[in-house]
Amino acid sequence: MSIAESLKGGRVVIGVTGSSKAEIIRNLLRRVEEKGIVSDLEGLVQAFLEREAKGSTGIGNGIAIPHVRSDQVQELEYVLGNSAEGVDFESLDGEPVHIIFLMIAPAGSHGVHIKALARVSRILNDEALRLRLRRAEDPDEVVRLIAEREEEFD
Repeated sequence: MSIAESLKGGRVVIGVTGSSKAEIIRNLLRRVEEKGIVSDLEGLVQAFLEREAKGSTGIGNGIAIPHVRSDQVQELEYVLGNSAEGVDFESLDGEPVHIIFLMIAPAGSHGVHIKALARVSRILNDEALRLRLRRAEDPDEVVRLIAEREEEFD
């Protein structure tokens, strides 16, 4: 399944909010909890925060790609949040983050996890796309933009 396909159905959060990295992650993870995909929201938040303690997934250029492997999922799960104003994600470049592309991979899926991270990074490598995602006001627009970019790689 494409990343764009997996973002359909309520997995895009326009104007994600939170006064801390934990709140932002929790707000994004609520989308997969609401779908019945994960059952232990707080346990998953904790797993993300433990990963963040090893080094921020705020990689610069206004992007964060928080990611974990978890036995709560059977396949790759994504949630994308944007913020036109930017949020503090303790990014490596010290700048606000505008696009948070959260990813949960199945436990034990190291190769799949790495390939997915690489694909997300390639998608977000386009500056014009990042600006459009940052300013998007409609989840369907976000999905369409991601789908168009994925088509360039297929």
